[in-house]
Amino acid sequence: MSRPLRVAALALSLSPLVTASFTVSCSKPAEGTPAAAAPPVELAAPANVKRVDIAVNDSGFSPSTIELKKGEPVVLRFTRTTKSECLKAIAIPDLKIEKDLPLNTQVEVAVTPEKEGKMVLQCWMAMIKATINVVGS
Repeated sequence: MSRPLRVAALALSLSPLVTASFTVSCSKPAEGTPAAAAPPVELAAPANVKRVDIAVNDSGFSPSTIELKKGEPVVLRFTRTTKSECLKAIAIPDLKIEKDLPLNTQVEVAVTPEKEGKMVLQCWMAMIKATINVVGS
């Protein structure tokens, strides 16, 4: 048998093994290879949770003062209608919250304030601010 013919015969005789090996390696990630993570999913707040609508426009935040109760879950619903780059994202530093605000899209942020007092709601540049007053329950 000539050399090219032997190589072809060997390749044909090994093809079921190669296929089986390929199938096994495709069904399980290689050792040390992280599996693909699912994208994060934001869950909707229960219907009985208080919601506060906050307009984000050229004048800033409206309302500019928000009153919340200590320990009470609430959903802050932001709608940005201004093209201002300053207001493209918000932060509530005391709650370690930062959130992008796409234009003309309602964005929900769930919070449960745990201590009484005043907190700052601000644009990502800390130039435009509103006040969150947390009162006892």
